[in-house]
Amino acid sequence: MEDRSVGETAPRKFDRIVTHDDLDGVVSAALCSLAEEIEDFRFAGPGSVLDMGLGVGPGTIVCDLPHHPAAGLWFDHHPGNLEDYRLKGGDPEKIEGSFRQEKSCARVVYLYYQERFPFPEFVGATVAETDRVDSFDYRSVEEWQEQTPGRVLSDTLCVPFQTRRDREQYMRSLIRGLRSGPMEALLDDPQVQEASRRYREAAGKSLSLIERLGTFLPEDRDREIVIVDTTELKHDPGLIKSLAFLVFPSAKAVLEVKRLFQQNRKTNELAFSMSLSPAFEAQSSAQDIGEIMRSLNIGDGHRGAGAGRKTCASKAELIRQKDAIIGRIHALWTDQAKRGST
Repeated sequence: MEDRSVGETAPRKFDRIVTHDDLDGVVSAALCSLAEEIEDFRFAGPGSVLDMGLGVGPGTIVCDLPHHPAAGLWFDHHPGNLEDYRLKGGDPEKIEGSFRQEKSCARVVYLYYQERFPFPEFVGATVAETDRVDSFDYRSVEEWQEQTPGRVLSDTLCVPFQTRRDREQYMRSLIRGLRSGPMEALLDDPQVQEASRRYREAAGKSLSLIERLGTFLPEDRDREIVIVDTTELKHDPGLIKSLAFLVFPSAKAVLEVKRLFQQNRKTNELAFSMSLSPAFEAQSSAQDIGEIMRSLNIGDGHRGAGAGRKTCASKAELIRQKDAIIGRIHALWTDQAKRGST
């Protein structure tokens, strides 16, 4: 892997950061921009990193997203993205940037730059909090409910904004705040407080929806995986799926299944998002949600949480694929449990 010298005397080679539109992506961008003095930020999801509009080139750093062949530096921690890079002919030993299987991409960026750039002292705590949030590293539902700075900031990115531009401006504001001080200082920001208020409002609606739609497969006799299927709704409910553990406290995992929307219209693209109960994750080392998503070749994730997508040609195919994938997720879950008990 190429070693780059970073510091005040090093020539500036990078002028843009394209990063994941979640807390880990925002923190990763803050760290990269501190080290490289960058002010141009673009945001993407895993499925849109190759969009031409992002303007990825040799002067671009890509964080917490699949590899982009034109990027100057790539930082990531998702095993599925590394495997995809290999399948496309990439050599992991020649990655410009860094790939490590850490709890967060922010940790990968921090380890890459920490001996080359004098990060402010508060950055270590910021990265530790991001590790916890991104890997869903909680030992109980009560611990997960604690309103830590990282948890609050992550929650504010889960609520809908009026426009995509508004959301991106908010993320840029978070990046600037994370560069200048500790996470907790951002909690006094009026934008953060307003987004947090909207999150609490959305949480109430999500709880009602989970109570109405939450169910289990017939073969799931121990009621381990709560399934919340919103594919028949006429709009994206912005479900906060982890609240399912308050409605079904004995469940071990929650699986959200939804249809993606484009310009407020339903598409035939399915999205699956799954996470372990904090209490169960602390007990079990056998279940791995990211491995399930990779095995199905629909997505990626960590041990405690993962997501995937499936594009279908018609509504009829969507229904078939939805049922088949839910069944396969349960089967893989059961297989993991059996392997862990032997």
